[in-house]
Amino acid sequence: MRHSDEVEKSFDSYTRTTIRTQAGGGSDLYHRAVRMSWSAFLTSLALIFLGINSLFGLLYMLGTDTISGAAPGSFADHFFFSVQTLATIGYGAMSPHTLYGHCLVTVEAMIGVIGVGILAALAFVRFSLPRARVAFSDVAVISNFEGVPTLMVRAANERHNSILAARVQVSLLRQELTLEGMEIRRFYDLPLARSETPIFSLTWLIMHPITASSPLYAITEEGLKASEFALLVSITGVDENLAQTLRSRHSYFNTDVRMNYRFRDILEADGAGQRLADLRRISDIEPAGQQ
Repeated sequence: MRHSDEVEKSFDSYTRTTIRTQAGGGSDLYHRAVRMSWSAFLTSLALIFLGINSLFGLLYMLGTDTISGAAPGSFADHFFFSVQTLATIGYGAMSPHTLYGHCLVTVEAMIGVIGVGILAALAFVRFSLPRARVAFSDVAVISNFEGVPTLMVRAANERHNSILAARVQVSLLRQELTLEGMEIRRFYDLPLARSETPIFSLTWLIMHPITASSPLYAITEEGLKASEFALLVSITGVDENLAQTLRSRHSYFNTDVRMNYRFRDILEADGAGQRLADLRRISDIEPAGQQ
C-alpha cells in the first residue's frame, strides 16, 4: 500500500470516528438526507415509496374482500389501491370494504400526510442550503516565492458572484511517533502569507512560506515521497447574494505535491479589457525555472 493511501485511510478513519462519537453511535438520517446527491436522494424516495406501497398491498391482501373493486388475490390491484391511498388520489373505482380495510387506509393516509410534510421540508432545506462552488487545483506545488520556499495551492470561485470576507485555513495531518514510541496523528495549522480577502471573485493563490518554524521545513523531493501527511484546505465566506455562510474544502496528500513547480497564469483580458479566468487550466503547472 502506498504511503498516500495509508494517510488517506487514516484521515478518513479519524473523521468518521469523530462523527460517530459526536452522534452517540447512531446514524443521523436528517443530515444524510441533506448531504446526499440529488440522484441518491430521489432514488431513495422512490425506493421508500415503492416499499411502503408494496407492504400495504400485501397487508390489504391478508384480509378477505378488503377492497371492493379489486380482483381477489391480485397484488397489482391492491398495490395500486395503496398508491392511490398514500397519494390521496381516490379515483373511486376501488374503496375499503371491511373494518380491517378501513383501519389500514387510516394508517396509510396518516403515513402519507406525514410523509408529504417531511418530503416538502427536506426538499426546501436542500434547495435553500447554500453550496459553495469553489474549484481547487488537483495538485499543490512547492517552489521559491520571493526567495522563500513556499507551498502553494490554487482555488477559484466558479460562480459569477463574489464571496465576501473569505477566509482560508490550511492544516497538515501527519503520523508521528512520540518519545515513548506511540504512533499518533497530529494537526498543524500552517501560517499563510494571506489568510483573508475581502472579496473572492476570481482566483486565490494560497501560500504557506516554508520557514524554520514550518513542519515542512527543509523537506526535499526524496523526503516528500517518503512522507506520510495530508493537507486539508478549507475556505469559508459569505455569499454576496444570499448573505449566507459558504464552506468548501479539499484535501491533498504527499503524492499530490509537486516540488520545484509553479502554477501557470490563467488570468487573461478580453477585448474590452475585462479580466477573465480560464478555470479549465486551474491545475496547469510548469517547472519553476521556466520563464
